[in-house]
Parts: sequence; C-alpha cells; structure tokens
Amino acid sequence: MTPQQTVEAFIGHWNSGDMDAMYALCADTIVWHNIPMEPVEGMAAFRAAIEGFNGNVAGCDWQIHAIAANGNSVLTERTDGFTFTDGRRAAIRVMGTFELDAEGRIAAWRDYFDMLEFQREFAGG
Repeated sequence: MTPQQTVEAFIGHWNSGDMDAMYALCADTIVWHNIPMEPVEGMAAFRAAIEGFNGNVAGCDWQIHAIAANGNSVLTERTDGFTFTDGRRAAIRVMGTFELDAEGRIAAWRDYFDMLEFQREFAGG
C-alpha cells in the first residue's frame, strides 16, 4: 500500500471497529500525540490509551475531507465523529499528520484540534 492508502485503511478500520487490523498497520514503537495532551509512546501504551478512550464509544464515523501525501508523510483534514454507548454523539474537527516507517507502518500520528471544542463535545450528557 502507499502511505495514503495505509492511512485511509487505518481510518477505515477505526470506523469499522476492527482494532486488530488497525493496530497491524502501526509500528511497535508508534508515538501518538494529540497535541494538546501528552504523547503516548509504544504499542502497549497506544493500545491502552485507545481502549480507555473508546471505553464508552459504540461507534466511530471519521470523515476525511482532504488528504495529501509527501513521501512517507500523510496529512489529513477530518471530522472525527463518535457515538457513545448512551446514544450521545460528538464530533471534533481535526488536522492529522501520519508518518510511516521504512516498512510502511504508521510510526507517528499527531492530531491537532481545539481543546475547548473537544471538552464541549466530550463533556458527557
């Protein structure tokens, strides 16, 4: 797969809930950094962070509005939508950067978003 196809597949697996397929696209040394927060480093921490974040998420609908690739870097403009187990919905606008390693796996993932929008959307019902 090209770097862009890898990122599109990654988001597709997230949306379908196939987390094992999503993790398989990532390097064991992945660094996930939601820029307003502290980075998460390594596969074990990455899995734990995602499992914690998705604990009350029933489904995801991440929409890619624009995507661009330059070498092993892929930039996305997205709206990440979530449906919670209690039926609530939330969405946040995101700019994401993915960097792939020499084996074509995602080694770094950085998302940039407005923390106030995040807090408003994910405040709970």
